[in-house]
Amino acid sequence: MNNRFLIVTIGASAGSLPAIIEFFDRIPADTNAAFVVVTHLMRDRRSRLDEILALHSSLPVLRVENDIAILPATIYILPESRYITFENDTLRVQPREVAPINHAIDIFLNSLAENSGHTGIAVILSGGGKDGLEGGTALGKAGGKVLVQEPASAQVDALPSTIIKYDHPDSVQEPGELADLVLKLIEEN
Repeated sequence: MNNRFLIVTIGASAGSLPAIIEFFDRIPADTNAAFVVVTHLMRDRRSRLDEILALHSSLPVLRVENDIAILPATIYILPESRYITFENDTLRVQPREVAPINHAIDIFLNSLAENSGHTGIAVILSGGGKDGLEGGTALGKAGGKVLVQEPASAQVDALPSTIIKYDHPDSVQEPGELADLVLKLIEEN
């Protein structure tokens, strides 16, 4: 179980790219945390999020195609047609079933809560639906933090609004301010 560094999950969906970029623009290369970006992706079209983030971050960006040991100062990207979970300091990849609703954020956050919740921070950004609510609640109960984008700053505010209404997050701010708060939490760790 990881006690050396925090694991920051960015959970995002529709309209989240500007918020993700704003967040990572503020994260320095020597940050002692791992970042796992879990977004809702189309199953049949390759995402370029890894390439886009590489232009906006000084941290290395890796697509999680196979099981991989998690390390600090790295951004891990969920690939399309997959779910990832966290177990024994490893990101584990599994195929995503064909289903009308994508629960990628809940699946990852639930596994993080179960295996290392006290080292987890969930940052929920723009998106629709409620994916992230169950996992964020579990992470909070396990000792992690749940941070949410201010709905007024989100392109699609349903996901942040749902988390605020039902989960009472630790903080609600704009993406850049959330990055600053995450850096403060990392420093305190």
